Amino acid sequence: MPEHNLLSRRQLLTRAGAVAAAAVGTTAFAGAGTAARAADSAAPRPTDVLIIGSGYAGAVAAYRLARAGIRSTVIERGLRWPITPQGTTFATPAAPDGRAAWLSTTSPFTPATLNVYPGVLEAFAGSGITALAGAGVGGGSLVNNTVMLQPSAALFKRSFGSSLSYAEMNSVWYPRAASLIGISPMPNDVYDSSFYTAARSWFEETTNAGYQPFRCDLAINWDTVRAEIVGTAVASAIVGQSIWGMNSGAKRSVDNTILAAAEKTGRTTVQTLTRVVDIQPSNGNYLVSCEVIDTSGNVVSRPSYLARHVFLAAGSLGTTRLLVRSRAIGSLPHLPAQIGSGWGNNGDIVGTRIGMPFNNPSDGGPSGIVIEDASNSVQPITLLNFPAHPASGGGWAALGVTFAPPAGTFTYNSATDSVQLTWPASQPSVLVGAQAMTEVLNKLNSANQGTSTAAMSSATTSHCVGGVGLDAIGSDASLHGYPNLRVIDSSLLPGSTGAVPPALTVTALADRLVNRALIPIKASLANA
Repeated sequence: MPEHNLLSRRQLLTRAGAVAAAAVGTTAFAGAGTAARAADSAAPRPTDVLIIGSGYAGAVAAYRLARAGIRSTVIERGLRWPITPQGTTFATPAAPDGRAAWLSTTSPFTPATLNVYPGVLEAFAGSGITALAGAGVGGGSLVNNTVMLQPSAALFKRSFGSSLSYAEMNSVWYPRAASLIGISPMPNDVYDSSFYTAARSWFEETTNAGYQPFRCDLAINWDTVRAEIVGTAVASAIVGQSIWGMNSGAKRSVDNTILAAAEKTGRTTVQTLTRVVDIQPSNGNYLVSCEVIDTSGNVVSRPSYLARHVFLAAGSLGTTRLLVRSRAIGSLPHLPAQIGSGWGNNGDIVGTRIGMPFNNPSDGGPSGIVIEDASNSVQPITLLNFPAHPASGGGWAALGVTFAPPAGTFTYNSATDSVQLTWPASQPSVLVGAQAMTEVLNKLNSANQGTSTAAMSSATTSHCVGGVGLDAIGSDASLHGYPNLRVIDSSLLPGSTGAVPPALTVTALADRLVNRALIPIKASLANA
């Protein structure tokens, strides 16, 4: 049986219904403050394995450990987001609110002022760039556009060099990741529907320009999209909603797939509204200090965990910021010097074209049609069509994914007790990505009369990668100098992932590393 058939559809949509109210804006933690604060002075909670983060990497760790008979505790800073029968789990463009942001009154995707709430999407303002990261059980899988692309051997090598074997990834780990997530391209009946006129237009226009567009694999339940089309599920994917979640449940986010299967074993426990603030060695274990927050962001308790093994899976932003701070304050003073450097935006560039025939009032999504320009005179680039809602007439947005140097750095500011990101946006080696994107857009405009480029920007990225690096870990993913403190997420990637979105690579690499760690973990726990 394929691994993506981990739970039935009914199980996926009905589990965890008790917290649905919290997902639509009520205060789930109210009234718990007094009892929770009493735990501040309590002894650390013992656990064999602690996993920090519940996105692709954390879910894979929990699942593989559970399948091996090993119990784990998953720490997640955000909420659960179960799909409600009414289709009201996530915020929408028509009614944005605090669910669209992470404890912020603003979002890059709406001019509205939001209520403060632990929503699904953090917008971390760095110097030179705004970096996006998912929040909530499911992490980035809640908010991405579900594109699952494997890079070619040549482009993989351009990113990873000799640090990671493409032959091994291609033969073992990419196929396993695809099976775990459950991915497939857009089927003909969906593609041919009136809701996906923009996809067909993009296919035609890119073909006119000499490209060979194709339907890429997506982490989407197409039966749910079909239900949207006939009106038996709330319109979500078919109206281009994705970045704040899909209220129909069409997205195969890991909270409903890989992590749900781990929890079903009874060996995985997930703690929500809990953020890790520090890690330090303690007599052969790791003392992990946390803060539990309420739905206004107030700290209501400060529990700690004592873990034999720790997996860092909080993503490029989360893991790197945590390690940089822990090193700076002396908790992990011997971390490799490279940690905090080597960050990149995966070569993300967004371009908007106008002048094409009117598509439909709300374009279907997520992006399912891709072109690859490996012969670009500047550098290879991949373009994905995205749902766009132009104010008048037709149009579409495209995400270009190319190569960027791992030139971003994280530094600790003791005055504010915060970690800051600096991205050299005007550096020539960064700007070449925009040049590659311009070449493609000019070619498209030339081949399709009346079209033109309206805007292009790389000021925001949804594909944060790097900050730790593969050189900082050993073969079992342990950080050099800190046995059993393992990093398995996107912070390991070298600034780019072969000119494709990173989700499939992150999942595949995490699976590889977790499987290498299973033998020493089993031996350690057996001897405890």
